Amino acid sequence: MYRVLIVDDEASVRSGLRDCVDWAPLGLELAGEAEDGEIALSLVASSSIHIVLTDVRMPHMDGIALAQKLRDMHPAVKVVMISGFGDVDYLKSAIKLEAVDYILKPIRLQELHEVLTRVVRLLQEEDQTRQSWLAQQIKLNQSIPLLRERYLTTLVVDGTHSTETLQEKFQLLNIDLPVKAARLGVFVIRIDDYSTALSEMSEREKQLLSFALLNISEDIVKQDYCGHTFETKPGEYAGIVHFHTDDDEEQLFTTLQECRNQINRLLKRNVTIGVGCTVRDWSSLPESYRIAADAAEHRWFLGKNQIITMDSLASVPGPHHHTLQLDVRSCITVLKAPNWITVTSFLNEVFGKGKGTAPVQYGRIISMYMIIACSELLLELEASVTAIQESEQRLMNKLAGFETVSELMSALLEHVRLTYDAIADKREHKTRNVVTLIKGYIEEHYAKDLTIAEIAATVYLTTTYICLLFKQETGMTINDYVIEVRLREAKRMLADPQHKTYDICYAVGYKDPSYFSKLFKKHTGLTPSEFREIPL
Repeated sequence: MYRVLIVDDEASVRSGLRDCVDWAPLGLELAGEAEDGEIALSLVASSSIHIVLTDVRMPHMDGIALAQKLRDMHPAVKVVMISGFGDVDYLKSAIKLEAVDYILKPIRLQELHEVLTRVVRLLQEEDQTRQSWLAQQIKLNQSIPLLRERYLTTLVVDGTHSTETLQEKFQLLNIDLPVKAARLGVFVIRIDDYSTALSEMSEREKQLLSFALLNISEDIVKQDYCGHTFETKPGEYAGIVHFHTDDDEEQLFTTLQECRNQINRLLKRNVTIGVGCTVRDWSSLPESYRIAADAAEHRWFLGKNQIITMDSLASVPGPHHHTLQLDVRSCITVLKAPNWITVTSFLNEVFGKGKGTAPVQYGRIISMYMIIACSELLLELEASVTAIQESEQRLMNKLAGFETVSELMSALLEHVRLTYDAIADKREHKTRNVVTLIKGYIEEHYAKDLTIAEIAATVYLTTTYICLLFKQETGMTINDYVIEVRLREAKRMLADPQHKTYDICYAVGYKDPSYFSKLFKKHTGLTPSEFREIPL
């Protein structure tokens, strides 16, 4: 309901308007009456009045003067003038004062209803506009933290080359930093093990964690500095601080230590904090942010839950001038090494060479080469092992999430060891098959004039390779095994008196009975004849 005040020096006019108008259906209620402008003005000041229905000619303060006062003191109040036909000058004054309408006497109720309806509609439109503006203002106030975060992120990532608009934006977004800052610093906070630690958390839990971390860090930083902490991307938060003195710069490390300790204690989370360089203007802020982000990235080999400054980075080895020529084939060669120490030494060497620029990317490239090498070698050996395939899939899924070189090397070595053992088993099984084939061929053809070349041809391998392989697996040479098989058969035949010694010599592959007798005695300590005399 909008409230109406009737102002007229004639009581009959006031009572007529009061009693003849049905106010409620119009969305109105009568708030009161006044005999002149002075009384009306005091009522408007003390009551909630929306519409003033006033006569033009009145003693003490007429309607024009009242309208002038209301426009200056209560501009939201709508004024409707009532006057006679002869008040042309008053009509002109009312128009100048922007009265919403002007009704001539005698008053016709239909006309009055129409005027009041228009005024109510005007008030409703203004209320809607005001409510919409208030709603937008509320939304803006609610969005200030997000808008501030986005703007501060833009400052550290892109910087600004003009400080003319900073004051206005800082005031709008409640940024507690001086526009004409002499010394600025940036630090970066990263949640360690972010991808794994938050993988099972709901989105609400993640938001609560982020909110709590920002509150803790901002509260601690603001105890010593003008500045803000804000989220730049999931798992990473940046802070901008203003230094007044050299002592402020020195104090920052201690402040960030307290920040890290409180996050460890209250949130049960480890964080790595990188500290950037001090810059002298807002346009250089991205440089400080870049250094802070690089410092945080060096947890790759300095470890987690650290505060890493430029001084820390100075102790990190730089890039090697002699880059190791690494590819998949070199990895395959290493995996074929005869012992595991060779493999671990190789990985320690190549990972050590990554302690320069882009160490994380380098480590991931090494890992990809080794994973591919493992797969290719297994295919080459026709070895399909489900456990290795599952291990490879797990490693590939986690590869981008490893934050330290020790974590990555541990996971990679576990996978490579599975592959290395499978390769060794396959190689050993293949070797055993070759030795079994060689033995089988010798035992079947011992009576022939056997040569190493003939035996190698049966297993499709070189003579040198089968000699080394047989010796490695059995501890004896192929010739020794041929002699062993022939003498074993000779002993069996000597047990039968019907077989003559020279017949046995020829039967087991020797052409010279004298040589056969000497060889037999060399290996048994007895001549064939003496061996035959031994009772069974």
